[in-house]
Amino acid sequence: PEYPLDELLKRMRPGDVFSHTYCTASDRECILDEKGNLKNSVIEAKKKGVLFDVGHGGAMFHFDVAIPALKQGLVPNSFGSDLHRSSMNSAMKNMLETMSKFLNLCMSLKDVIYTATWSSASAIKRTDLGHLGTGAEADIAIISIRQGNFGFSDTKNNKLTGDRRLEAEMTIKGGRVVWDLNGLGSKKITLK
Repeated sequence: PEYPLDELLKRMRPGDVFSHTYCTASDRECILDEKGNLKNSVIEAKKKGVLFDVGHGGAMFHFDVAIPALKQGLVPNSFGSDLHRSSMNSAMKNMLETMSKFLNLCMSLKDVIYTATWSSASAIKRTDLGHLGTGAEADIAIISIRQGNFGFSDTKNNKLTGDRRLEAEMTIKGGRVVWDLNGLGSKKITLK
């Protein structure tokens, strides 16, 4: 907060991460001007390679900032969660909820998955994560796309209605099943 947004973004270098991108807050300036346009300093920072992270958390994600910013081309480089007790019991809930919001806002499934995996890992210089290349640890999430009528909240308690929600079916960590919602990895039995 000691720096105006323009000054802060000017000081950031390529690869630096600006988090809590899509919000208004009392202790920082919004990325949008009073007319709802991206500030020039945000556009210039993106051009020079500053990375923009969601950082949803319990108070730092607002549809009234995200929607116009996304329409103007400011898609996130990563889906940092800012997961804590309050955020998991409020609008953020979990990573798939955040991913579902962006899937319903404007991003393709391919872009949502890329942003949540490889792009996020690259942003923190963990190129050993976020991919299934040769030699990578077998960290895999099997996700279904539920179709229906779903409600998504931001941290101002505004609601977005969407028709798709991502749901974890199975999680494999280091080649071992650690989450299995519907028994996909279990031995099938038949009732007689």
